[in-house]
This record gives sequence, structure tokens and C-alpha cells, in this order.
Amino acid sequence: MPTTPQTEPLQVLPPTDPYTLRLALYGDLDYEVGDEVLDRARKALRGCEGVRSLRLNCRGLEVADSTGLSVLLQLRRDAHEAGICFHLDDTRPLLERLLRITGTRDYLTCASAACPPSDAEAAMGTGEGESGG
Repeated sequence: MPTTPQTEPLQVLPPTDPYTLRLALYGDLDYEVGDEVLDRARKALRGCEGVRSLRLNCRGLEVADSTGLSVLLQLRRDAHEAGICFHLDDTRPLLERLLRITGTRDYLTCASAACPPSDAEAAMGTGEGESGG
């Protein structure tokens, strides 16, 4: 019986502009993959010069536990310390609920409101797009 290949928990998406790093989460963001996701995201950030915005697409995220929340918080801190705007895109109800219950939603999503839109967003006339229920 053929098996489908396991999707990596974090993937680098094609750039929309030279100043935005786009990453996507897939599957579970939990104790088993948290360190791997954090390490891979940090490597991707270090490999991009001139990046002003980190966009983390959560559409493929199915589960996030306390470790997953910790990873998101650390990535947001890392981005902030590097002067990079942090955005959560396409969050689903499960993640929205976790962020509300833990009181971290504003910290992880509203902080990006102070960031100017990326060049591609400005050209397309789109807004922040954090939530996408």
C-alpha cells in the first residue's frame, strides 16, 4: 500500500517581494516538532538579508499545543529583536482559540499593525490578513 510523503512541518514559500520571508506551518506544532520548526525558521531568517517582514501562514496547521505556542512567541520575539515585522496569516479557529485563551492573540497578531504593508501588499491593495477563518 503506497504511503503519502510526510509534509515538513515548516516550509519556505516563494517570495512575493524581496523584503518578505514567507513560511508555512503544516500538521501539528507540538513537542515533537517544536524545536525543529524553531531552528528551521531561525535559519531561514538568518539566510535572508534585507527582510523587513516575516509572514507565517498557518492554513495547514492542524494542532498547536503549549510548545507550539512557545515557538510562535519565540519567533515573534526573534523577529522583533531583528527589526522585522511578524505576521500570522490564515489562522484557523483552533489556533485563534488557543491565542484567545492564553491571552497571546494581541501580542502575536496586533503587533504587526504598526508595520507597513509589504511592497506586494501595497501593490495589490491588501491589508494585513492575519485572520482567515
